Amino acid sequence: MSTTSLTEQQRFLLKSVQQTPFSAVVKITDVSIKPANDDSDMLWHIYSARVINHIRGSLTDRLRFAMAVEEGEDAIIPDEPVLLTLCRASDLGLDTHFYWPGTGAMFEASDELIALAQKSAKGVDMGQTDFALCD
Repeated sequence: MSTTSLTEQQRFLLKSVQQTPFSAVVKITDVSIKPANDDSDMLWHIYSARVINHIRGSLTDRLRFAMAVEEGEDAIIPDEPVLLTLCRASDLGLDTHFYWPGTGAMFEASDELIALAQKSAKGVDMGQTDFALCD
């Protein structure tokens, strides 16, 4: 796959799928808000989602992921399914499976981007343990 002919969004999607342990098309169903214990200016948005199309990582039908945000940011549930790339949340103490690694981890769930993500996921090392976007 030639990266020179890809748009910036497509290139970032490829990097995101390759450098996070989980990718899927999901329908976000709920969000709750929890204060961040270590920073009074930050909150955790805890999202629940139904997995529609698994792309990379452990198979699951439902998941929860945490997003660190500044106080005052809206907790938005998209109307349509989205393509997410997420990091494992093993030690956040938030009862979530994953965390959102930052801007560029959520993409439109278009057929083109889903196909690109699936193609990218097929080329990754299944034993990969180092994920640059999750550090």
